[in-house]
Amino acid sequence: MRPERKRLICIGFGLAFAISFIIAESVIGAPVKDPNPVLRSGDLFPSVPFPGSLTSEEKRYLAIGEKKTISLEDIKAELIVIKFLNTNCVYCMKLLPIFYQIYQTIEQNTELKEKIRIIGISTGDTPAELQALKDGHPVPYPVLLDPEFRAHRAVGEPRLPFIVVARKDKLSRWVVATVHIGLIFSAENFIGELKAILDIDPETLKLKKSF
Repeated sequence: MRPERKRLICIGFGLAFAISFIIAESVIGAPVKDPNPVLRSGDLFPSVPFPGSLTSEEKRYLAIGEKKTISLEDIKAELIVIKFLNTNCVYCMKLLPIFYQIYQTIEQNTELKEKIRIIGISTGDTPAELQALKDGHPVPYPVLLDPEFRAHRAVGEPRLPFIVVARKDKLSRWVVATVHIGLIFSAENFIGELKAILDIDPETLKLKKSF
């Protein structure tokens, strides 16, 4: 991947602090304020196929079976946290310890463990770059490759890191509850946000969508 493209999708120093996170009004309902047409509360997460490059353990975690092509709609959960990252993005790397803590907290909570799944989307990276990331950092959740930026373009080409929290509706589609652009500074606060979103009916999210 061209270095200039990677620099463009990685969030700048000033922007990281100016937009450290964006959440919808009372967790839901408010449009995302961003120069890019990124996802916002009430949108459906786009259906994008990924190559089946996950390990058997990662597939068990997502409960998707042994499929050659992976679709996020196949993931068995009530709520999903999708983190778009790039291995050359400084702020994506800064998020790794926080997300490790978030993952561990969820896995140690019997109720949350059954309802929430975390997945990464490594956009613009090669298999070797993703493997180097896993070799150098604890990344216990599955990470899908998006080398051609297909998923990244489908969500509006936001700057990274970009985090989507979504609820599954009756038709097995993921309905966006909120997004974060930039850094998350508190695993505890983020877990609290996820708990609040679990109490929201996905159909309510659609009704509260702002145009």
